[in-house]
Amino acid sequence: MEFRDLLKKDIERNKIALGSRVGGLLTLDIDSYPSIIITGETGTGKSVMLNQIILQMITRYTSEDLRLVLIDTTGVELNRYKDSNYRLLTAMNDLDKAQEVLVKVIEEVDRRKKILEDSGVSTIEEFNKIYKHNIPKLLIAIDDNKSLLNQEDVDNIMKHLINDLMNLNILFVMSTNNTYNDFFMEDGNLLSKVLITFDTTSEDDSNNTDIPFSHDLLTGKFIIYKDGNYEEYQNMDFDENIIKEILD
Repeated sequence: MEFRDLLKKDIERNKIALGSRVGGLLTLDIDSYPSIIITGETGTGKSVMLNQIILQMITRYTSEDLRLVLIDTTGVELNRYKDSNYRLLTAMNDLDKAQEVLVKVIEEVDRRKKILEDSGVSTIEEFNKIYKHNIPKLLIAIDDNKSLLNQEDVDNIMKHLINDLMNLNILFVMSTNNTYNDFFMEDGNLLSKVLITFDTTSEDDSNNTDIPFSHDLLTGKFIIYKDGNYEEYQNMDFDENIIKEILD
């Protein structure tokens, strides 16, 4: 499916499309699945998917309703969004700055949790309606091509972050060169709500997990793992010119 055609489809605001197959589109409810990890080596399609997610969010939300937190360890994929009206915090090709941004994100997560605790409501969206506030949707997008996750201090921040997002009006999406490994697991469970892989796996990568990954994925194919199940889909056709068109 062409990504341009996808943007014309009538899809609910809280859902994003990730891929397609004969049975139809793969859509994900970002309120129920607020964290997504995308793994794959360079050229397998993970950054394309990351851009598709960002652009879908931008086309559905105004800059008042959506703010972007962007961390790009090479400064290539996400740099194009850093001057948009949606930008809140950025770190481009600067791992020290990335750590600072993540600390601020954790503070915002804690602030939103405190708001819910003090107000007695169950979600930030409900709080906005009742108390006439506009705490915007926060999209935290990370493109990790320098293995940011190998740093133990950032490791701990990420584990804390992606476990704590439900009902906070936050979507966390990370694309990483790291293949599936123990970072994404804790006590045998996925840290993220969703794991997407464009890579085949090796014996070394598959220890301590019984997730049955394919060993013969074709280019543009990916496996999505959520709720204890996995399925294979095709990534959508994507023309990078559409990024400039949407941002302009």
